[in-house]
Amino acid sequence: MENTAAPTITPPCNIDKKQPNQTYISAWRNKDEFQSVYEKIFNSPADDIASKAEALQWLNMWKIRQVKGFPVCVRCTLVVLEAQVFDLRVQRDTIDSPATESKNMYAGAFTRFVNYLTEIVTRKKTIAESVRDIGIEAYLVELRNLCAHRSSISISIDVFRRSGQYCMDWLQKSYWQPELASMESVNPGTLKYWNHADNQFLEMSDILRTYDVVSAARVRKMYHLDDAIKRMALTPDEVKLLEKHQPDQLGKIAETIVKQLQNLPLPKTQASVNAVCTALFDNCKRMFEDAVRYGDRAQTPFGALHSGLFRALAAMGCLQTLFEQLMVICERPNNMNADQRPWAKYWAHRIAVGYQLLKEYKKSCHTSLSGRVFRMGQTAQFYLARRWYATRLKSTYGHHLMLSIYVDCPWHLKLSRTYVMARLMSMNEYTKDIVPVLLTLQEPPLSNEQQSKIQRLTQIYYTNSNVMFETSCAKNMPTAGKKANGKQRSNANESKIYTAEDLKETIAKIRKRTTKPAEETIPAKRAKHCGVWTEPDETLNWGNYPLGTYRT
Repeated sequence: MENTAAPTITPPCNIDKKQPNQTYISAWRNKDEFQSVYEKIFNSPADDIASKAEALQWLNMWKIRQVKGFPVCVRCTLVVLEAQVFDLRVQRDTIDSPATESKNMYAGAFTRFVNYLTEIVTRKKTIAESVRDIGIEAYLVELRNLCAHRSSISISIDVFRRSGQYCMDWLQKSYWQPELASMESVNPGTLKYWNHADNQFLEMSDILRTYDVVSAARVRKMYHLDDAIKRMALTPDEVKLLEKHQPDQLGKIAETIVKQLQNLPLPKTQASVNAVCTALFDNCKRMFEDAVRYGDRAQTPFGALHSGLFRALAAMGCLQTLFEQLMVICERPNNMNADQRPWAKYWAHRIAVGYQLLKEYKKSCHTSLSGRVFRMGQTAQFYLARRWYATRLKSTYGHHLMLSIYVDCPWHLKLSRTYVMARLMSMNEYTKDIVPVLLTLQEPPLSNEQQSKIQRLTQIYYTNSNVMFETSCAKNMPTAGKKANGKQRSNANESKIYTAEDLKETIAKIRKRTTKPAEETIPAKRAKHCGVWTEPDETLNWGNYPLGTYRT
């Protein structure tokens, strides 16, 4: 065996080390349960089989509770303690036994003990080097090698017992004692981010209320903080929220508020996303109500004023959920929240078109600029995006949302065909302009021909539908005032309302052109061959023919 001694002071084991100020899910319920098992294992008398057997049952239960991520040192404690309890029971029940079974239990325990501690260490080191680094004497590796090669019978049982106690002492000093000293029970009052998250949600409510007041003032052509306080009917709480901001310009205040919202350290869970959407509905009521009142006014750039907020929601991962909730409001029956559906329709349509424009912008930058846009700075990308949106939308530039100024932004509207089909089946007067846009965004995408057919059907059933399709699809699509050959339709045909009778008449004409005569459509029956024989002709009277003859 090697004479390399282990360090005099046992270093703490880093294998199961936990980060400070972090919350972990463990197999034990709380600190008291962990400490009770510790007392049974290490502070009970050496011959107390009942306490150690009870501790063994607790360790096995912990192993079942936490299959994945179970601490390695607890697993090592389990295998060594199991061998010790078995040896104690053999000593109690038998006299002058050869202790072969105890040797086999210890041999398996030491083999697994060393394997557990070294299997997660880098493979560039040998087992002896890995064990030496964590403060275990090298002789234990030699003992493990003898046990692994079935040479444990020649070793004295006293060596196994003293080695087992050495392993338990090392586990106590390296893992159990440091873990017990640093452990803290977790409950709803002491959970790490619990109070912190509640405070963040309260702060988010104040941020959204302030944004709602500022944006409403900007929509009403107010540019300074004093004008908003004097001319708008605000509550005392809203006035206090506005007075907290030093800049006098409302546009600068809106930018600051959006940055504060985006920088909130909220947990990245779906529950947080739902909470953000709920807070938006509860605290931005002016923004939703003004969408119906000012959204269609040419002199009010309603979409441009709120693009910053919706870009922040997209970056936070909340915009998709917000869109889905708006669609639920639009599809509700007439007797449920009828006053919410107009503004829900407006914002759902703006979000869908905003994602569609973003998709076109990315495609345009990838094809026309050949990747050079990725090397541009933030200011250059902003002016490039604004110029593209202005060229694409022309006079309606201020009414649509600019959801990103970067080509490599990761967010997009994730729509499955099942979801889009459900929206298509539930389409009503509030979603007639939204569903055709969703058809261009679903994955896998539809072809231009399929989109053209859907556009024509939408125009038939909803003559006043205002749908924005992709440029590639719009080129292949005839407009409402022109025929396929380019000739102008009459004014009478433009205002014609199509009914079910028109659809039946059109289908009958198509069937009439494609129908063929009966004698051409029904082919002659072919005789069935069975080897050299053929199926008999049922039209012949076989009684008129003598045997041995056949009609040729």
